[in-house]
Amino acid sequence: MTTLLLALVVGIAVGWWWRGSRAATDRPGLATRGDASPALLPEPALRWLLRAHAALGVWLAEEDEEGPSNERVIDAERLPVSEVVALDRRIEKARQEQRHGVERVESGTFVVRSAEGLAVAMLLPAGHATESLQEIEEDLDRLREGLKRRPAIVALAQAGSDSLAIESPGSVALRLAWQLERVVQGPVLVAVRTGKTVSVGGVSGKGDRRLQDRTVPAGAPLHDVAMGDLDLHTTSESPAGGDAGDRRQPAGPWLLFPIAHGHGRVGAVAIGYREGAETTGPLLAEVLEAAREAAPRLAHGIEHAGKALAAETDLLTGLANRGSMEAAMNRPGQAVGVLITADIDHFKTLNDTLGHAAGDAALVHVARLLRSQIRGSDVAARLGGEEFGVWLPGAPLEVGQRIAERIRSRLAETPWDWQGNPWTLTASLGVAGCPDTTRSVQNLAGLADKAMYEAKRAGRNRVQVASGT
Repeated sequence: MTTLLLALVVGIAVGWWWRGSRAATDRPGLATRGDASPALLPEPALRWLLRAHAALGVWLAEEDEEGPSNERVIDAERLPVSEVVALDRRIEKARQEQRHGVERVESGTFVVRSAEGLAVAMLLPAGHATESLQEIEEDLDRLREGLKRRPAIVALAQAGSDSLAIESPGSVALRLAWQLERVVQGPVLVAVRTGKTVSVGGVSGKGDRRLQDRTVPAGAPLHDVAMGDLDLHTTSESPAGGDAGDRRQPAGPWLLFPIAHGHGRVGAVAIGYREGAETTGPLLAEVLEAAREAAPRLAHGIEHAGKALAAETDLLTGLANRGSMEAAMNRPGQAVGVLITADIDHFKTLNDTLGHAAGDAALVHVARLLRSQIRGSDVAARLGGEEFGVWLPGAPLEVGQRIAERIRSRLAETPWDWQGNPWTLTASLGVAGCPDTTRSVQNLAGLADKAMYEAKRAGRNRVQVASGT
């Protein structure tokens, strides 16, 4: 099992290690390749990046169920403690604001890449060649993408042989992609079908990892095979649609075939190969058998994930429901954050005038706008009726107030109509923060609701910040 995990990590970072291992051979205090183990994830990748670019430090900032965390590997002999502390703060702020950037600091150049609640950064010494910045940003993006898949990699290592064990669809797809790559020695994509949606659930080490979790559009070969519109065939098209993509992909056709279970299909596989190296005969039989064996686990994972999602999701808007947001707010160690509550103004009048179908469409419109205005680590929820909530973990009150005002103005300024009948949608919003307005996260809902109703009484279409307790 240790060997399997190590192989996966090396697959993510082998390029970094190969460049950096020679550059850092004579440098004291840095771990060698033998230091890598599952318990140190993702430290080996951080150390490999440090060596590859002769950097002063590499940082990772993320947030999990236990709250924000910051991991780093630094050259302690060349970097003072005071600057390490300052850079820890910089990357956490970049994570919260989802901000990229390159800036000059006391010891050199600090490069930050951040998205979806996860930030990575590198400190380059003064005088470092600026021509390599693009390569460094690409390496940091690869690290961030690899870390996003860490839960699936852990699940891959921990999954037992019991065919009835519940695995996530992504874990099953990732396992199958790596298994098939070992057989065919080429890139493999495994698509997962959920209802009418097809997404890339697994990308092997030789595949284009930018495709991971991407929704496959209708008309793309993977989509059509997974949906039952095509059967086993070869194509020279990009299987996931769009750009042919990664230059590492083979210059040749792709073999596609469905993953079937029961009377339907739960996914599809795309295998890349070079001309003259087709997957045929016994080799084809082996990959088809591997997909057949994975099909029940994938179907089981899709079913379980669908039930879990339904229990946590508002079916109309696709946002989290009240219980899901409350669970996010009450995670252990959650001591700082802002809650925004919003209520659509004059919603009953809208329903009475245009009908309940129009009201449902308005709710979907508001939900879509909320999703566009928040960070990846935030939670937007429909709390019931025409009331919505947004939880901003780790955010100070002033940031929550600014986001609430942005939501209010965007909603009021975005045109909306129902079957040709224009209607101006506005909302009244209440904002409460911990520890700014209360010392307990449990008090935020009552304070934010009270502020929201004060906004309504004051004339609607406004933001009201809660008074402190």
